[in-house]
Order: sequence, then structure tokens, then C-alpha cells
Amino acid sequence: MIDYRLLFRSAPTPLLVLDPDLVIVEANDAYLAATMTEREDIAGRHIFDAFPDNPDDPEADGVATLGASLQRVLRDRTAEVMPIQKYDVPQPGGGFATRYWAPVTVPLVNARGEAELLVHRVEDVTAYVLSQTPDRLAEELRRRIGQEEAELLSRRRLRQQQAALQALADGLDTAVFGCDGLGHPVLCNDAARAIAGDRLNGARAEQWPQTLHLYDATGRPLSETTNPLLSALHGQHIRDAEVVMRPPGVPPRTFRMHARPVEGRSGVAAVVAMHDVTELRRAARLRECEFEIAKAISSAQPTDDVLAVAVELIGSIIGWAATEFWTLDEVGNVLRRTTSWSPSDHPPLHTSGDTLPPGDSLPARAWQDSTPLWESPLGDDLASPQAAGGPRLRAALAVPVPSGADVLGVLVCYSETPEVPDDTRTAILTGIGAQLGGFLERRRAGSLAAELDRVRNEYVALVGHEVRTPLTSIQAYADMLIDDPGLGSDVRDMVEVIHRNAGTLAVIVGKLLDVAALRTGHLEVNRRPMDLSTVVHEAAEAARARAHKDVTIEVNAPPSTRIHGDPDRLRQVLDELVNNALIWAPQHSTIGVTLNADPHAAVLSVSNTGEPIPADERSRLFDLFFRGGAARHSARPGFGLGLTLARTVVEQHGGTIAVNDPEEATTVFSARLPIGPA
Repeated sequence: MIDYRLLFRSAPTPLLVLDPDLVIVEANDAYLAATMTEREDIAGRHIFDAFPDNPDDPEADGVATLGASLQRVLRDRTAEVMPIQKYDVPQPGGGFATRYWAPVTVPLVNARGEAELLVHRVEDVTAYVLSQTPDRLAEELRRRIGQEEAELLSRRRLRQQQAALQALADGLDTAVFGCDGLGHPVLCNDAARAIAGDRLNGARAEQWPQTLHLYDATGRPLSETTNPLLSALHGQHIRDAEVVMRPPGVPPRTFRMHARPVEGRSGVAAVVAMHDVTELRRAARLRECEFEIAKAISSAQPTDDVLAVAVELIGSIIGWAATEFWTLDEVGNVLRRTTSWSPSDHPPLHTSGDTLPPGDSLPARAWQDSTPLWESPLGDDLASPQAAGGPRLRAALAVPVPSGADVLGVLVCYSETPEVPDDTRTAILTGIGAQLGGFLERRRAGSLAAELDRVRNEYVALVGHEVRTPLTSIQAYADMLIDDPGLGSDVRDMVEVIHRNAGTLAVIVGKLLDVAALRTGHLEVNRRPMDLSTVVHEAAEAARARAHKDVTIEVNAPPSTRIHGDPDRLRQVLDELVNNALIWAPQHSTIGVTLNADPHAAVLSVSNTGEPIPADERSRLFDLFFRGGAARHSARPGFGLGLTLARTVVEQHGGTIAVNDPEEATTVFSARLPIGPA
């Protein structure tokens, strides 16, 4: 470590340091020796109190001449070289000693452009002056006067350059800092002063990152190798270096920095421009967060896991100090904290405020008002969770999570620094809240639908079993009566109607029980190697035999189609599809049954040219008990079970079933079945 005080005091050239009031701050040893003084005798005194004019010399003008020069340096903030001056100095024993000096004064300018100190260098030229003849002395004086005029012109041009540079910099919205060759701040425009204040006064270029609390994009403090100003001072050109300013107690700001060296005699050796891109980066992070949230809520994870992921994404991507999610407990009419997140280097949020009744807490107010709410500074209530040993949370944004007119929960985001309400963040997080609300509503509806489906299947199974037993008895007794030779013809006709309708009910009950059992997993398909072409031909032959209208059933199938399936269940599928086609096919038309296969799937299609299916009914065709408007109004037979059973069997085989576009002239039901075992 260099001892700069020792270095200054040991410099061989006489040097004196003054403050702007011309009070002596320091003098090196060479100056003390040249002026025959002691440091403690002159430090803290005004320069002209310590060094007055010689009272015995009526022509002495050293105080006036030197004072005028020092004032010009303070005013113009540029160095000044004076001609040789006669300035007698007091002697320790009394009286004054004649001295001639060649003085130079240099200002030390701070970041605000003010002369903070003056360095006054003198050279004792007494011996030289006294040794010169009048002619030689006059010639020397003319030479020095010419040098002085040149210096004055140079200083004037330098002042003009600096004034123009400062005016240009002050007109920019971008912050501009400049330093001299030693790294001292010499240029600071209005935008830069708004950022740094007076923190850079006297700070060298290598100290700027620590003074301004600058970090790189990964969160590491800037080092000598990543300091743009220092790199520019070493001759490098830097573009688009992104840095983050994190002063304590203030929201972080992101800057894009350009830096470069400056050539010429402007007094500025390097400049750096800082453009505030905080809002741009924040908007990009908000968009990224929206995208990641959309991915998270589209997953099949449990609801609580999805909420935990969403809360972490919102906190980590946007940069909150902590986030939490409150859901509505409809039974207790309170909010419960479902999940929370804080960075890994922060203690977790406490859970003492696990429930929030209606009241003045921030989440409760957002819930009751159904509107986003900011709070800064944050109050010490249950809605401001402080972790033991962690940073204090100073501001928060609470966003309701809606589903229509209802509020299902509240998302709360906390900041370690005071915040000004921000429309952009509020709007984006309100949109994220709406996404989460839609997700929760879908999950709730899906859970309810699954429960209703389960209850319905159980009810169908229960009713089916309860109905099947008496139907079996009715059919058995009807068979016995029909076989009685003494039964009258009128009674026999009535018994046959009973037997026929009981059989119809038995078929309905059987289908109901099959659908319920297959959907609940109580009845499995028995998949094994089989020939689907054989099943197709058998089903077509059976359909021809029971057809009650002039309809042709054409089969287009290969001689053999080997798949893994349950032949009995797949025969049910074919029977239901062909029966449906027979119901809707007009007289003298053709029903097509087609089977195609590739190495991966077999496609079974049944078509008819009957009345097209309305578009608004297509999505419900395979629902249990659904019958279209045309079927109800035309009294066509059916119970709304056949297509449901067909779909259930196909899906149990790992396949799919669908109907073609309603605008086509022919209605085609197609089932795709996997070739190999599941």
C-alpha cells in the first residue's frame, strides 16, 4: 500500500495545498525549507496571514498579484502559470528575505465541477534573477511573458472546450461521467448528479463501483476487470455493458453502459454513459414470468404444487423479496396461506399468520375490495410476514385472484425497499392473477365433474343391479306363461308384450352396467390376439338379418386384420355403430363398413347417408343418455347408451372414436384402435 502523505511530503518540488478559502491545508518538506517555516506554524492559516507582503518594501505587490492568480484558478478551474514574482518571505529571526519565485497553481476539480483544492507549486529562482544583467533579465522576462500569453490562450481554449462539453452533457437524458488521467472525476452532467449525488467527490475510477453499489447482471460486484470506466481509462472501448445499481434501502436500477477513452486536451481522459433500462428489463421479466406461469398451470401437477411453482416464479423472475398465496376457506370464511417463497439466502417466511379473517390486513382488503392494492411503508400486521433474522419487508402489492365475480385467493408480493405504485407491474400481476384464477376454477370444475361422474356411475350400477333382478323374474315367469298350452290367445298376446318389453329393459340395463363397470374399472377388457376382419363380417351379417328396411350393408375389409383386442367388446362397438346407422339410413340407401390398417393402428368406419348431425350436438354425441333433437321429435328408437358404450370400449382399448364434419353429405363414425398390446 502506497503512503501518499509520505510521498507528497517527500516530493523534491516545493508544494503547498490550499482550500477554496485559501487556507493552508498541507505543505511538503521542500516548501517548508524554501520558505524557512514549520508545518505547525502555517497549517490552518490563510496564505496571506502566513506570508504577508514585506512592510519595508513600498512596491511589494505579491499578495495582490498572487491573490488575483489564485482567484482566477478557482473561478476558471484551470491551471495557471505566473511570470517570475518577487515575493519576500519572513525570516525566523525577524525581518524579510528577498525571494524571486516561478509559481504554478493547479485546481483539483470534483465530480460537480468545483475546485475542491488548489495545489500551488513554486520554484525559487532568486539566485538566477540576481545573477542576470539588466539586458539578459529583460530578455528572460520577455520570453516568460510570451510563455504566459501562450498559456493564457491555451487555458482559454481549454475552458471553452470544457464549457461546451459540460453544456452538451447536461442536455442529455443519459448520465455521463468523466475522469482525468489519474481517475479523478472531472465531468458529471445533470442526469449523472441525479444518480450519484455527491458520492463520487474525490473517488477515483477504481472506487466508483463500490461507491455507486454497482453489480454485473449475475449479481456479482464489479471488479477492476469489469469496471467500464477503468477499462476506458486503459484505452478500451466498452459497449452495452449491463450493470445493476443496488444502493441500500433503494429499489435496484439497471443501466446499459458505454465507455471509451477521450483523446485531446479536454482535461477528460475517459467517459462513461449510463442509460437507465430498468423499465425495459422489468417489462421483459414480467413477460417471461407470464410465459412461465402459463407453462406451469398447463401441467398435470397437483394444484398445491402448481401454486408453489407459480409463487416461486413470480418472486424469482420479477425480483420480489418474498411472495405468498392466500386461498379462500369458504367454510371458515377466512384466507389461508397456501404457500410462500423467499430466496434461498433469506430465512423462510413465518407462518404465525396462517389465517386471516376479514379486516384491515392487506390481503384481506384486496380480497374484500376485489382490486389490487399497494402498501408502502408496510405495517406490522399479519400481512407483513417478517422472518427472524431476515431483511425487513418495506412494501407489498396484493393482487386478488378472481373467478368471475368471486375471489378465490390473493397473491401478495413483498419488497425490501420502499416502492412507488407501478401501473405496469400492477397490470401484469393482475393478468397473472386472472390466469391463476382460471386455473383454480378449471381444477375445481374438473374435480367436481370427476366426482359427479363417479357418483353417477355408482348410481347407475346400483340401479342396474336393483332392476336386473325383478326383470329376470318377469322374463322367467313370462316364459312359463307362454309355454302354457291352456293360455288363451288374448292373454298370450299380452304376455308376449310383457316378455318383449322386459327383454328390451334387460338390454338397457345390461348396457348401463357395462358402461358403469368399464368407466369405473370394475370390468376390464380381455385383450388378446384376434382377427378384427372376422368380427366386422360377423357383425355385418347379423345386422343384415335384423334390418327392417331396404338398406344395403357393404363391407370393405381385408381378409385378415390382426390386432390385440377383446373380440366380444369390439363386436359390441360394431353392433352399436351399425345399429345407429340403420336407425338413420334412408330407404334404399347403403351403409358402408370399412376397415383399414397400417403397422400401428386399425381404423374402423361406419357410414350412412341419413340426416346430418347438427354442429351444436356433435360434442355431446357420446355423452350418457344423450339423444339429439331429431331423434326425440321423430320418435326414433334408442336410449342414448349405444354410442357411450362404443366410446368406452374403444377408449379401454387405448383407441379413439370420432364423427366427421357435419357439412359432409355422409355421416361417418371412425374408431382408431392400436394394433399391438397396450
